[in-house]
Amino acid sequence: MDVSTSRSLYLRYMPTPVCERALQLSVFFLLLTSLLTACVTDRSDAGGDDLPDTSTDWSRDILHTSLNIDLETMTGIADLVLSGSLLSSAASFEIGDLTIINVVSDGDQLKFNAKLGQLDVGIPLSVGPQTITIEYYLNLHHNFDGILDSGVTFTWPYYCGNIFPCKSQPAEGSGFELVVSGIPDGDISIYPELITADAPSYMLAWAVGDYDYSMLGITANGTEVGVYYFPDEAEKALNGTRYLRDVFDWYEQTYGDYLFGEKVASVSVKWPAGGFGGLEHHPFWHIAGESLNNPVVHAHEASHGWFGNGVRIGCWEDFVLSEGIASYLAARALNEVAGEEYGNQIWQSYENRLDLLQNSNENKIAWPEGCNEIDILEDGLYGAAPYMKGAFFFKHLEYKLGKEVLDRLLRNFFSVNSGHAVNMQMLITAIKEGSTYDPTACAQAWLRMESIVDTDACIY
Repeated sequence: MDVSTSRSLYLRYMPTPVCERALQLSVFFLLLTSLLTACVTDRSDAGGDDLPDTSTDWSRDILHTSLNIDLETMTGIADLVLSGSLLSSAASFEIGDLTIINVVSDGDQLKFNAKLGQLDVGIPLSVGPQTITIEYYLNLHHNFDGILDSGVTFTWPYYCGNIFPCKSQPAEGSGFELVVSGIPDGDISIYPELITADAPSYMLAWAVGDYDYSMLGITANGTEVGVYYFPDEAEKALNGTRYLRDVFDWYEQTYGDYLFGEKVASVSVKWPAGGFGGLEHHPFWHIAGESLNNPVVHAHEASHGWFGNGVRIGCWEDFVLSEGIASYLAARALNEVAGEEYGNQIWQSYENRLDLLQNSNENKIAWPEGCNEIDILEDGLYGAAPYMKGAFFFKHLEYKLGKEVLDRLLRNFFSVNSGHAVNMQMLITAIKEGSTYDPTACAQAWLRMESIVDTDACIY
């Protein structure tokens, strides 16, 4: 599988434990929390009589998420700033296998009920935003669905609840603060301390290890671009990121200001054997060690600062608006900064991936109907179709509109929608209204149908 098309099917692989101390602590706290669970997961009788009882309400917006994670004790404290409401006295969150200890707000112990991966909290009515503090225990995970024993997190697409109380639907956006403590001696932790723009829950992440760092340069906008890597990876890391500063600068100059801070970097992570590709944890996106040498992977993950994270998708069915455009932008940016010959090589690799898709039993529809009616993993949308068919759809737009017009339309779309959730139809409408070309027929033929071959509606 071409690395630029993949986060890899990491869920298949079971990691080899590399942190014996963390595993021992995990077992200890798992035993401890199992004893506590019956006592603390149902506090529906906590607090005063004037505090509301628990009920389910998924509509309460999370405005900001502040986390303090201690990896030595495997404990977490989450301060969630929630939108106010005069209609609902409840809020609900995904909590995976977290063990909830306490929920408080303004000194009051709130009533809560935690079971089957869901936390319901009774919250007093208010006009303005409210902050609730949730204390909990965490567990290590071994199947790419939480804190892995290799010192890295993995929450895409809907495993944020194994690390903090959250909502994993991609339309849900929040600002973030993060403090990670309990780091082993000799290691460092890499994560963003503050993200002010709304971003999807799966964007937040950290990595822990004995990292070295190389600064690759400063963009015209003043963004520092670098790469973190393990001591034996310097050659691969510097080769794979040789264009990254220029690629990131091109994104900024072409599509607009970056939202997630003044320093960005690719971060090498140790995923299990067979894991490759990357994950868009801006501003410090993760790259599997096996893909560290490949500039396309770095360019692909960097582009998510604009599409996928900067403008996030509203439904899982809109996945092509994150991954298809990222595949296109990686090829386009490297063509601009590294030369047309290299760009042509990338498009040839995409052609090869399409050939493999055509002769496979994989899902071939890149943009399904509906909104959050599918399981992106179980129903097969996570695969080559949205990555590769999406890339060629945007290549078609480049052919029909010209690079200058397409860049203007994408820049305008990002400017209007940055920090917000969108769907693919919104982009198609924006292109139709902002140019002389209506891409509807091509989108229907190429993205909604199973056909892989060129159609009359989609000429490249």
